[in-house]
Amino acid sequence: MKKLNISFKITSLDSSVEYNVLGEYKNKRIKFIDPEQNTNYIIFHNDTIEYYKKGNVDMKYIFSENLKTKGLYSVSGNKFVFEIETKELFKSSNNLYIKYFLYQDEELINETELTIEYLILKEE
Repeated sequence: MKKLNISFKITSLDSSVEYNVLGEYKNKRIKFIDPEQNTNYIIFHNDTIEYYKKGNVDMKYIFSENLKTKGLYSVSGNKFVFEIETKELFKSSNNLYIKYFLYQDEELINETELTIEYLILKEE
């Protein structure tokens, strides 16, 4: 397992959130707890990225460049299903960038950019 310093930024049409947290990397998965105490998981596959959030918000988004995928979002007992269109997906050994559009009933709901930079602090 690798301990990470994570710089997280997500910007959409109506909001922007940015923070730094500690996290871990193991078995192609980054795990960290955000400032709202939600547990976040980023799982790397060959052609897709999965992003899960568990806590006061439950979320499951799957990103695959140039393919439409499904996204689930649940907050305060309300559940939403989105179609995700990933416009850009870039990953390197210390950076992840995803630009995606969210649709509901074929209507564009949001445009979002997600950037995660991670620096290895130590290996255990």
